[in-house]
This record gives sequence, C-alpha cells and structure tokens, in this order.
Amino acid sequence: MLRPLSILSIFTAMTLAVLPANAQDAAAGEKTFKKCVACHDIGADAKNKVGPALTGVIGRAAGTFAGFRYGNDMVAAGEKGLIWTEQTLTEYLEDPKQFLRDYLDDSGASTKMSFKLKNDAARADVAAFLATQDGAANAPVASDTASEGAKVEEPAMSVEEVVAAQEFSEAFLSGPANVDAGKEIWFAQCTHCHGFKAYPGKAPKLKPAKYKPTFVFKRVYKGFKKMPAWKDTYSIDEIRQIVAYVKSPGFSP
Repeated sequence: MLRPLSILSIFTAMTLAVLPANAQDAAAGEKTFKKCVACHDIGADAKNKVGPALTGVIGRAAGTFAGFRYGNDMVAAGEKGLIWTEQTLTEYLEDPKQFLRDYLDDSGASTKMSFKLKNDAARADVAAFLATQDGAANAPVASDTASEGAKVEEPAMSVEEVVAAQEFSEAFLSGPANVDAGKEIWFAQCTHCHGFKAYPGKAPKLKPAKYKPTFVFKRVYKGFKKMPAWKDTYSIDEIRQIVAYVKSPGFSP
C-alpha cells in the first residue's frame, strides 16, 4: 500500500505545482488580449466585430461561429477538421496566413486576419485566457498584483460627462511616469493601426501638434467612425496617459 500512496502523493504535488503557473498564464493572456479587442469580442454577450466573437472558441471548429462571414479558406479548414485548441490557436497566432497554407497544403490560402503575435509565451498566454472564456458569465482572471490587469472603477457618468470632465495640466502632460505609461499602451495597442508600419489605409496619420488633449481623450475614450471606443478596455487614467504620450515631444507612431 505504501508504494501506490507515494505515487499518488507525488502526482498530486506535481498537479498543484502546475496550477498557479496556468492561472498566471491566463492573467497575462488577458492583458495581451487587449491588442485583439478592436476586432474580437468576448464575454457572455459577445458579438461579431471585424473578426468573429471568441467566447467559447476553444473546442470550436474553425470557420463556424454563427453570423460571421468567414473567408473560403477558413471554412475549408474547418471542414477538413481544424478544431481550435490551445495548441492550434497558439500556432495560428504566430502567422495566420501561413498556418492556413500549411494546414490546407495550399500556397494560395489566405485569411482576413493580418495580425501576428510573434512572442511564443504571449501566444500561449492568450490561448490560456481564451480557454477560460467558455460562454458562461466568466469572472475576471485574477492577477498576482493589483496593478496588473486591474480595472479602475469608473464613475457612474455618461460618456459625454466623462469627456467633459477631463482637464490636462502641463504638469500631468509632461510627467515622465504618465508619458512612459502612455507610450507602453501605445506600442502595445495603438501602433497596429496608427503606427508607421500600418500606413497606408488602416487609420489616418496623426498630427498631434494640432490636437488638444481633450480631443485626443475623446477620440480614444468614445471612438470615432471605424475607430472603436476604448473606454471598456482601458481605464480613464490609462487613456489620460495615452494622451500624455501623444502630446509629448518624444511622440513617435
């Protein structure tokens, strides 16, 4: 009896040792997923946007989410048997077009998704996070620190009231901590449409010298035409930090 109990104890210890790492992966993936929300929705009431809703994507056949108009090659991949697992999704995110070409053995295959996530750990983290989005009302993934992934509680104000309440002092706009924090968000999120490599076509070239800080805040917080509103992704403080970076002398898309 001693030997089986010993093996069971070792197995249990190994399992428990893995759990915190998996939880942390999902928390990190939730942060990285902010790069994706311009095109993909998640949550119990997720809707199709530029890309399909990703609630419940793990375990789903490729090209099958109701109401989304997929490209022919993505539909063909699903018909061939492609199921989104954490592994296949991790591979896909590295280079969506090449993944489909390899899977279908078709050098002409393509996909609407042009975004590539090159960092191996980041791709695995995003897949781990999406595995928690199973279609139920999911609780937010916890983070080890209050500052990482934590959302600041927004006041019970209308969008217009929030925008009208913003004031930007020179001290705030020039504060190194604000500029640096805004720069980090910019290159994680905004540069995909507004950066130099995104031109031409994705978004207008920015002219920060002509913009008042309140104008920049309003565009980011509320959205405009094809630009999504980021008020549900970033806190008011984070959007203010984006403004500080855009208005800084060192701003570069």
